Amino acid sequence: MNRYKSYDDEGLSFSKKIFLLLFVALYPMFVSMYTMLPPLIGLVGYVLITNFDKNRLYAFSALFYLLNLDLNLTLPLFMSSMVIVLIYMFVYSPLKRLIRCRVCLLFALIAIIDFSYYITLFIYDFTFNSTTVLGDMLLIYYIVVDIFVGVLL
Repeated sequence: MNRYKSYDDEGLSFSKKIFLLLFVALYPMFVSMYTMLPPLIGLVGYVLITNFDKNRLYAFSALFYLLNLDLNLTLPLFMSSMVIVLIYMFVYSPLKRLIRCRVCLLFALIAIIDFSYYITLFIYDFTFNSTTVLGDMLLIYYIVVDIFVGVLL
């Protein structure tokens, strides 16, 4: 019985776990209804990358958030997760050695995740001749708010 890890060891109280569950389940629905709410893909990607080995509850909730966001916004399924995993495999380690400041690393990772994801979406749209995302000023607003929220947290 000791080989199974309990999620009570993660250091989260019951109220924080409920808030995390509600945020992961409900925020993507609000993003799909209200376009001024940013999807926070970069911030969730940062949480996934930094907690991939340490805190499994945060990593699992980030993956579930991305899946929920893909389904609610009718985005290509698992594309956000795959972009973040590729950034974790090829970019995170050299960037972590290069940048020592935690806030600077956060800023750089969120910007890289956002730009990579939206470029991948544009390539997907061009390849399959579809329109999943529009390249307008709202996209820049999403990226700026994503970085701003990440730096504040």
